[in-house]
Amino acid sequence: MSELKGLLLGMAIAAILYVLMRYLPKWFGAIPMILFLGFMIWVMVTSVHGSLIAKLVVLVVGESVLGTIWDETNKQRQKRFKTEIEKMQAKDYSSSKKNKKR
Repeated sequence: MSELKGLLLGMAIAAILYVLMRYLPKWFGAIPMILFLGFMIWVMVTSVHGSLIAKLVVLVVGESVLGTIWDETNKQRQKRFKTEIEKMQAKDYSSSKKNKKR
């Protein structure tokens, strides 16, 4: 049962980070990745239970999930900014056309 709790906790943390990364600056996405890497290194050094391979798998999967979340939120942010810029350019173009008619 503790594995299920750990999985649910990890999914909840990933969901919270996804929401936070959408609204916080770009550089914020690197902080959870660095903290997770440091935490996993600390677990590997201090823990004597479990295999090293299992801990490495958790490290690689965790870092890839965090990296994917960061990448996807950056892509969504860029798409949103591009849409806003296109709207502003269309508005500028239409207002410049109106000024030329006068």
